[in-house]
Amino acid sequence: MEVGAEKTRSIIVVSDLHLGEGRRNWDGSLNVLEDFTVDQRFVEFVEHYSKAYEEVSLVLNGNFFEMLRCRAVVDYPDILFETYAIELVRVEMEGHPRVIGALKKFMENPAHRLIYIIGEADAGVFWGAVQNELKKAISDRIEFKAASYAESGIYIEHGHQYEAMYTIDTSEPFKKVDGIDLLKLPWGAFFNAHFVQPLRKIRPQFYRVRPMKNYLLWSFLFETKFFFRVLKQFMKMLFWASSKRLYPGNSLGTVFRIFRQAADTEALEDYAELLCSTESIQKVVFGHSHIPNYRQFENGKEYFNSGTWTKNISLDLRTLGSFHKLNYVLFEFKGPEVRGKLMEWKGRHEVIEDFI
Repeated sequence: MEVGAEKTRSIIVVSDLHLGEGRRNWDGSLNVLEDFTVDQRFVEFVEHYSKAYEEVSLVLNGNFFEMLRCRAVVDYPDILFETYAIELVRVEMEGHPRVIGALKKFMENPAHRLIYIIGEADAGVFWGAVQNELKKAISDRIEFKAASYAESGIYIEHGHQYEAMYTIDTSEPFKKVDGIDLLKLPWGAFFNAHFVQPLRKIRPQFYRVRPMKNYLLWSFLFETKFFFRVLKQFMKMLFWASSKRLYPGNSLGTVFRIFRQAADTEALEDYAELLCSTESIQKVVFGHSHIPNYRQFENGKEYFNSGTWTKNISLDLRTLGSFHKLNYVLFEFKGPEVRGKLMEWKGRHEVIEDFI
C-alpha cells in the first residue's frame, strides 16, 4: 500500500448457517437433520475475503449454530442448561472442523474482526462459558452482540425479535429454577421440538419451505395425507403445551396470537423502513427469513436480507422454487461513502454432492 493511502476496508454479513452436528452420523449414515452442507465453499469464501481487503469485519448475523433442532431436550425444550449448551457447541464445532478452522485462520490477521450476533437458534451463546468455548477454538477477539450491531450508518440485526414465536428477552435471558440458572428460550423452541422435528424425520425438507403458511395451503390442496399428518402433530403439540403449563404459549388464544405475528418477507421490509426513518441509520440488514431480499426506500435508504446458506424451497412468488444460494451482504468503504451490495457466493463447482 502506498504511503498515505487509505486502507481498503469492508463489512461482510452472513446469517442463518445453522451448523448442526455434521453431515454424517457416528456410524457414517447420512444425518438428514443437518442443514449446513457447504463447508468447503464457506472456507473458500472466508479465505477469499480475508485477502481481498486489508481490513475486514465479518458479521455472523444470528443462527450460526443450530441449538433448537439439534438433539432437543424432550422434557424441557424451552430451557437450556449451561452444560448442555457447552456440549452442543462442542459437538457442532467438531461436526464442522473446516468452518471453525477457516474462522480461526481469518482472525490471525489482527486487522480483521469477527462479530457474532446471537439469534434464536443459537441462543445458547448467551452463556459466558459457551462464548469462552468459541474464543478458545477461534480467537479471543470475537465480539459477541446480544441483539444488534451498528457502524457507519449500517444497522445489523438478525430479525427474530419481530416474530412473537422467537422473541427473546436479551436484557434478562436467564432464569433460576430450583437455584439453577437456565436460559429462557422462546416458545419456538417447543414448536421445533414437538412439531418441526417429528415431521422432518418423515420429510427432511419440511422446515426448508418458506413461507410456511403457503406450504400448508399447498399441502391441503395437493398433499392431503401429509396435511392431516401435519394437523395431527400440531394438535399433539398444543395438548403438550397446555398440559405442562411450562411455556409462554399454553392456551389456544395465546398460540394463535403468536402465529399471527410472523416475520415474513414483507413484515421485515416494513420494520426495516421504520428503522430507516431514524436519521442515523442509512442501511439495514436482517436475516431470519431465509429469503434474500433488497429494497431501496423513497429516501434513498436501503434494506438488505442476507438470506441463508442452507437449502430453501420458496413459495413466495418473488423467489418461487427450490434453490441453494449462498447469499451475503458486502459493504465497501470508499472514503466517506459506504456502498452496499447483496451478493451470492459461487465458489468452486462441486462435481457431486448429497441430494438431501
